[in-house]
Amino acid sequence: MAQQDGDGDRNEPARDRRAYLEEQIERQKRGEPIDVEWVTEELQRIRREQIARIQTSQRNLRWIVTGAAVLMLVLWARSGGVFDRGGFVTLGLIVIGLLAAFALRRGPRA
Repeated sequence: MAQQDGDGDRNEPARDRRAYLEEQIERQKRGEPIDVEWVTEELQRIRREQIARIQTSQRNLRWIVTGAAVLMLVLWARSGGVFDRGGFVTLGLIVIGLLAAFALRRGPRA
């Protein structure tokens, strides 16, 4: 059963949540009942925050990689890469690589 002490509000600042978590850990060490519901909600909240941070990082990295690829393509084209012997072959390989990257990014369709 979930124990609700006088600590009350579950939407408290981070410092209070940390103190409450440490209190729950101490209670568990002493063999007293802990607020399992609060601990479960706190774990879920932390997991949601981690997922949001990872998604933001992945989105930012995706933009950086896309920008770098565009810059490299522009520099390659300006240096006359398209008109070299294997220029069109290289351009075709780049297009195939981009299509494969988009297909892998989407994942399998079920």
